[in-house]
Formats: sequence, structure tokens, C-alpha cells
Amino acid sequence: MVLNIYDSDYLIRIHNLQKRRKKIIRLLGKLGNWSDQDGKVFVENLIGPLKKRLKETSPDLLQDNLSGLFDNGHPLMKRLDRLARELSVATLECLELVFWVKPVSYPPPTDEMFSVVETNDLTSFVSKARIILKESMLMDFIELQAALMKPNENHMNWLIEEINNITLQDCSEIESYRKLYYDLNVLQRAELNSKLRCHPYIKAALMRKAETGVVLDGSNIFMLRKRFSDIEFVLQKIAYDDPFYYPFWIVFDKNIVYLVETEDTSAWLESPSVFLHSPADELILWLAKQNNAIIVSSDRFRQWDYTVPRIDPRRFFE
Repeated sequence: MVLNIYDSDYLIRIHNLQKRRKKIIRLLGKLGNWSDQDGKVFVENLIGPLKKRLKETSPDLLQDNLSGLFDNGHPLMKRLDRLARELSVATLECLELVFWVKPVSYPPPTDEMFSVVETNDLTSFVSKARIILKESMLMDFIELQAALMKPNENHMNWLIEEINNITLQDCSEIESYRKLYYDLNVLQRAELNSKLRCHPYIKAALMRKAETGVVLDGSNIFMLRKRFSDIEFVLQKIAYDDPFYYPFWIVFDKNIVYLVETEDTSAWLESPSVFLHSPADELILWLAKQNNAIIVSSDRFRQWDYTVPRIDPRRFFE
């Protein structure tokens, strides 16, 4: 048995599986309220033979059948047998659903796992897989599945796509990719760098070491040119600046929703990094103090009798 745990692709494979699990668990948590798109997302994130079998199953029928799998009033084997009959698939194929819920105990019925377990009997499959997991000294079947998978350029493409899909509004998601990036070899990093199309600040947050965080006085920046998009412009300038400041928080006065007339602010106002507060200065100074952060504002905050490291945003527009 070959475990591919020493190539940099291994951590990418683990991350890929963990992201799939997160999506599947989220959808299982809203069974009964799926949209057609939810059903497609659920099936697309499966990795075993069940994926192919369920592509033609309607979301309504699928979630109706899945609901019985989590009825703890019956033994797991009985629930799996019933689900298999309803979906017209082998009982072992349905084990994948239990794997996503409890990967520490149940293996996925994948080609990779079959190659080392070598049995189609569900009870024997689980028992032998648990022995292999114990001998491997890995944490769970997600790690074992990743270790059994071969390096694949598609995994690098997946990582590139994941990072490119991160927006400034959810910039904190870059944290989960930082270790993956530094575990890549020099050639892989160069490939990834050449294909990143995300905002420069996100790219900098992935690659650069930050000196400290930064609090943006959003209303103050907006009033300089009456452009809400200047928030992104300032973050772009910070991305290329030295030193680099990360993470960021943005504070607007509550009346910002009435001042912006021509730009869509909804994505920003829903961001966990954005706060609406009046007076804004109070929260700006509190965030800076709590996080030992620098402030970007042309306001000197003299009325608060407070000295704080500050960058005047006007220099970014010179």
C-alpha cells in the first residue's frame, strides 16, 4: 500500500475533501428545503460511485430518501439497506454518505479504498478499512483517502480556482490556503502565482507577511471622491505598500447607505469585515486598540483625545 503523504499535492487533496465535506454537511442540515441547485451541488461533491448513480435523481426525491438515513431509531445497516433499495444502488455505495458525516469512523467506498480493502462486503469493508487507518496513523478517513489518491494536476487547478473565487468581502477565507501555498514547491508556487486573478490584496494576504492589521475609515475614504469603489482602490494600494497591513476592518457611519447613489454596496455591507456604527470614530478607535492596528483616515480624531498610528488615505490618490 502506497500512501502519498510526502508530496505537496497531499495537503491540497485533504483541503479539497474537507471543502466538499463542508458543503455536504451544510446541505444535509437543510434537508427538505433544497433547491434544484442544492441537489446538483450535493451530487457534484460526492467522490464514490454514488455520484454517477444520483446525477439523474431529482433533488426532491433525493432529499426525501436521504432523510430516512438519519433516523437514529433504526440500526445503521438497516437504514443503509433501505436507502440502497430506494435509490436502486448497492448498500456499500451508500456508505459514502455516512463517511461525510463521520469520517473518523467510516471509510468512503472509492476506487482508492477498494484497492487496499479488497472486499465488497459492507461489514468487512468497514472493519478492514479501520485497521488500515489505525496502521497508517492518520487522523481520519479523509486523510487516508487523500493519502491513497495520486498527485493530479487537477488538484492544482482546483486550488487556483478556489483562491481566484475569493473576494475582498470574504477575504478572511484566504487563511485556510496559506499553509497550502507555503507547502508547494518552487515550481508549483510559480505556476499558481502566474494564474491568480484575484484582487491584489488577497494575493498579498496569501504570500506576504503582515506587520499588523488595518482599520479603514470607510466614510472618510468615500467622501474624498464620492466613490465607494475607492475602498477597493485603497486596499489595492496597501497590497503593494511596504509594510503590508492585514487583516482589515472597515467602519462606515450608518448614513452611508443614503450617500451612495450609483454603486451597489450590498456585497460590502454584508461582509463580516464591515461595520456600520455612529459615531464611526468610536468603533474605529476601539478596533484599532483591540487589534493593535493602524488606521487609514484623514481624520486626526482630536475630539477623542487619542493618539493612534494613522495613514492619510489622500496619499494613495496622489
